[in-house]
Amino acid sequence: AADTLREWATFGCPTRTGRNWSKDEMWEAVERGLHRSASSPDAIEHFAAEIKEKIRTKQARVVAWDDIKDDPPPQLKVSPIAAIPHKSKAYRSILDLSFRLRLKNGGVLAAVNDTTVKSAPKGAIDQLGECLTRVIHAFAEADDDAKIFMAKWDIKDGFWRMDCREGEEWNFTYVLPQPAGSPTMLVVPTSLQMGWVESPPYFCTATETARDIATEYTDMPVGAIPAHKFSRYTVDGESYSDLQEDHDGRPFRTMIEVYVDDFMSLVIPISKAQLRHTADAVMTGIHDVFPANDEDDGDDPISEKKLKKLEGQYSTVKTLLGFDFDGINKTMWLE
Repeated sequence: AADTLREWATFGCPTRTGRNWSKDEMWEAVERGLHRSASSPDAIEHFAAEIKEKIRTKQARVVAWDDIKDDPPPQLKVSPIAAIPHKSKAYRSILDLSFRLRLKNGGVLAAVNDTTVKSAPKGAIDQLGECLTRVIHAFAEADDDAKIFMAKWDIKDGFWRMDCREGEEWNFTYVLPQPAGSPTMLVVPTSLQMGWVESPPYFCTATETARDIATEYTDMPVGAIPAHKFSRYTVDGESYSDLQEDHDGRPFRTMIEVYVDDFMSLVIPISKAQLRHTADAVMTGIHDVFPANDEDDGDDPISEKKLKKLEGQYSTVKTLLGFDFDGINKTMWLE
């Protein structure tokens, strides 16, 4: 996985497809445009704000269709964008890369997902079904008098932090939703898209690698990892004050798990210093794979919004994978 990540750092994630579209097929796909959910005034406003932000972070660019329609890039594929209602914001943008366009000649244009040559590692995504089992097992084998502290961190806009290989971003193109009568503009994301069949295994390989790096940091002597800039969000949770400051050289137990973009840390510490060390190790490991934005904490890969909701605060009571875990009574509840 580490070798794969080094390749990505140089070339980006490959987006291999079976064949390129003809110019006529590209024209018909552009004419088809977007999903009807993306055409409402509210959705258009959402996309305008989103693409402005993606351009600022260099995760997408906008191209006028008139500028390239006579000589389009050979890998250009245009899929419909949809605006899906979301719990924490107005919409989530989903690119429908499984859409099969019915052509004017009666044929059907295969979707990007249908023609993708799958090359992403599968080992990491295979771990998803075992994550909850491992957490339960950790609780089951803990001593009755042990206090299990838990914290979690979320990767913000995870797939958008995985780059396409240069030139292959054209596979993820879509028509920008705009008011009627506006010139046709194409959005070309430079990052992996949620609707792509290969995005989950590529992303999970990156997060599993970050988990492995964080585990190595955790195994280092307490105090060997510099304090992380988000350390303040990890202390003072429930039962934190019960811990002593010094562990007198005694070892502690710890486990790090990751489920797609959610990093989870379980610790049976003796001291507050051990707990802070683990937090610094986890967040440093995450930033080794998903580099920090030291100029704007709000744009950091580790979601500061979730940290402010105390998700990263170590506590003996924490919601993990939808279950409320109690690290003192060793119970789990599903609301």
